[in-house]
This record gives sequence, C-alpha cells and structure tokens, in this order.
Amino acid sequence: MTDHVRLAPAKRIQIRAGGQLIADTDGGYVVHEGTLPARYYVPPAAVTAALADGQGGGTCPWKGQWKHLDLDAAGTRIASAAWTYYETTPVCAPIRDFIAFYPGKVEIVVE
Repeated sequence: MTDHVRLAPAKRIQIRAGGQLIADTDGGYVVHEGTLPARYYVPPAAVTAALADGQGGGTCPWKGQWKHLDLDAAGTRIASAAWTYYETTPVCAPIRDFIAFYPGKVEIVVE
C-alpha cells in the first residue's frame, strides 16, 4: 500500500492568493498519489497569511487524517482553500502538519 503514495522534496514552491505572495519555500514536498495530479505541501512556518480550521475533513487510507483550512489573504477569506494531514501514515510522516492548497483557489508556482 505504501507504493501508492510517493513524496519527494520540491526545489521551490510559491503560493499566491489575490496577487499576494503567502508562501515561498524550498522546504516543501511534492506528493504523487496514484493517477492524481501532483500536490505540493509547504511547511506551516512558510505561510504568512492567516489559516483557520475550515469545514470538513476525513481519512485517506494512504496518507492519514486530514482537515480543511480557511485562508485569510489580501483582505479576503477563502473557505477550504487548503488542507493538512494532522495524523499521517508512516510514508507520509514528512508532510505531517504541512499545508497543501487547492490549485483552483490560489496560484501555485513550482520551480
């Protein structure tokens, strides 16, 4: 089951919301899961905008327990803009508490 998810360090990840840079890190991860698009996770310390618990969450059998996060950036609240895994499977331990953003809600730039 652990081969369903692969993690790799990302060179650089930038996140923008409403034109405002809210994260810029070389300490993030790219996560490949089955046939899904790659997802990018940034350390919470790299996020300069306010995050708060959002609505919804659940369990992924390959990654663990997750919850949605609301984002306040550029004077706007974006509901369920991101998610985080607060309990992880062993293979996903490096991304525990890291933040992943929905591409349709923010701009994600990866180098």
